[in-house]
Amino acid sequence: MIRASLPRFGSSKGISTVVGTIFLVLTVLGIFSSIFLWTMTQNSLYNQAVKESYQKDVDRLNEKITASSANYTVPSEDSVQVYANLKNTGTISAQIITLWVLDATQHPPKYNVTDLRGQNINLNPGDNRTLMMTVTIPGANATGINAWVVTARGNTVAFEKPRVQHITVAELAQGIGSMALDFYKFRYFTYNITDPNKLVNYPTGISSFNVPFGKDIAFGVVLTNLDPSEQTIKLNLHSQLWVYFPSVPGQAVGPFWHIVNVKPDGTITTPYSQITLDPRETKLIVFASSVEGGFSKQRISQPQQDDKLCAVNLLLHGTIGTRDYGQNIPFVSLYVS
Repeated sequence: MIRASLPRFGSSKGISTVVGTIFLVLTVLGIFSSIFLWTMTQNSLYNQAVKESYQKDVDRLNEKITASSANYTVPSEDSVQVYANLKNTGTISAQIITLWVLDATQHPPKYNVTDLRGQNINLNPGDNRTLMMTVTIPGANATGINAWVVTARGNTVAFEKPRVQHITVAELAQGIGSMALDFYKFRYFTYNITDPNKLVNYPTGISSFNVPFGKDIAFGVVLTNLDPSEQTIKLNLHSQLWVYFPSVPGQAVGPFWHIVNVKPDGTITTPYSQITLDPRETKLIVFASSVEGGFSKQRISQPQQDDKLCAVNLLLHGTIGTRDYGQNIPFVSLYVS
């Protein structure tokens, strides 16, 4: 009897070698797959970073903020009040995060950096916002102040001061003096019944050229220092507003309202301290007292001979820079009834 024999494929050692080889190949494929996937991920992250960086550059270029009508004042020796109108003229929103104020007149120049992130100054396209800040700079001089803001995207926006035409300033200085009166902002005030030293509706007042007689009133005028040499003007206690009726030929008599200091709530304070107007600064000046340097109410009595039209003259006195200053501004008339 012949027994059939099956072929034998070697020993178990050969089978282990084949299995090991397959495992090694699978391991290598797994490693290469991991490396490929990691490379693809890193490439995707890189492309995303490049895209975001490009978008930031585009947004920064499209961000357009203007800071116009800038004004700097020094209300006290070491403080600077900065004012500007911020407007977003671009197509994307912007955030103001830092205010820089520099006094270039000092050696070395002194500056102040103020963090504005807590104030949430966010401007959408077309938005306007007034920025008014008081910062500290020791020995500050208003004539040497420069300011700018920085946005969250890193753009710097310089403050632009109002431009005054040279010929206008020259004619003003040579013709009537360095101080200009805003004719349409002339106003008068009445007094609080319960607080006799407090003006009603201050600083708005009553904008009118018709005033009552026989009633205690005060006057408010808006003045701007347009001195072409950019000197500071200080108004002393001799400054006054004079009302007179030309009812008698050759005679011009009438009451005087002397200059006063007024708190933001409308309270008149004494004794009087000089009011300062820095170059290009605009202020509301109040004339209220019948006595110089102190305070006593004043009124217009019954007009003489039923002549109810009277003239108003501003008689300003003080210093401009280091020199004496005096100016008469006769541009208002009133009807008393």
